[in-house]
Amino acid sequence: MTDYEIHELMTCRVAAEVDNDGVTVMGSFTPLAYASYMLAKLTHAQDAYLVGFDAVGMAPVQLSFTGAEASAYKGAACRWGMLTEINSIHLANHGGVEAVSSAQFDGSGAINLSAIGPFDAPKVRLPGGAGAAEVIKMYRKMIAYFGNHNPRTLVDKVQFVTGTRWKVGDRAREEAGLQPGPIVVVTNLAVLVKDDDDRPFRIESVHPGVDVRTVVDNTGFELQVPADVPVTAEPTQEQLDLLRNRIDPFGTVKFDFVSGRERLSYLKEILDAEWDRAAARLA
Repeated sequence: MTDYEIHELMTCRVAAEVDNDGVTVMGSFTPLAYASYMLAKLTHAQDAYLVGFDAVGMAPVQLSFTGAEASAYKGAACRWGMLTEINSIHLANHGGVEAVSSAQFDGSGAINLSAIGPFDAPKVRLPGGAGAAEVIKMYRKMIAYFGNHNPRTLVDKVQFVTGTRWKVGDRAREEAGLQPGPIVVVTNLAVLVKDDDDRPFRIESVHPGVDVRTVVDNTGFELQVPADVPVTAEPTQEQLDLLRNRIDPFGTVKFDFVSGRERLSYLKEILDAEWDRAAARLA
């Protein structure tokens, strides 16, 4: 058994959803999603076609708040404008995987990235969905991840629908002209899957040390619980070595797992480390 942290297990599980089919798109800079794509590209999905920022056919890059975007263009096949990307990938049904996260997520697969409380006078105004609505409906797989599995995030019904899968089952999606594929939710407790419009999410696996009751009690919508629920695969030593030494040496993925109050100081630590390394290389 290898020693690992929960964000590393989640990164490996999201990476398992990346394959060589379609296009894997990196939208807004979300460290866990980026690390997952890089891990897949360096292991089981070496022919995966990656699009990040405006770089098309990009090679694996190291996570960095200051250098990731520049690295994405280095070695990429070409650079597209946003309008070309939207028309050629999102709206042309070529999107395979793009992981998203949100403030609220419900049992239908709807996400809320807009507002908590009344929209005209919200308790919390959220950043908005950008292209998330198109991604979760159009892409072959809808992948969502949450670092804190609780009933305030995984709710019975989102308070504002920023985006929705619309059709879930393969047949219904194909009849609507959409790519067939499941909704996969990866949290710090379990993996949940929905692949049928009329059935709830089922627990695909629970993480090591987590029991089914804990997952059910911390989920705000109905779950299908199979008779036997397996344990999520733990990261291998090869995966951990790649994540810690090549993909994310500054610990950028943990940014998704610290509280809002802690984020500012954590970000400063990462930026200082990136600056120190750059200065050392110039010395």
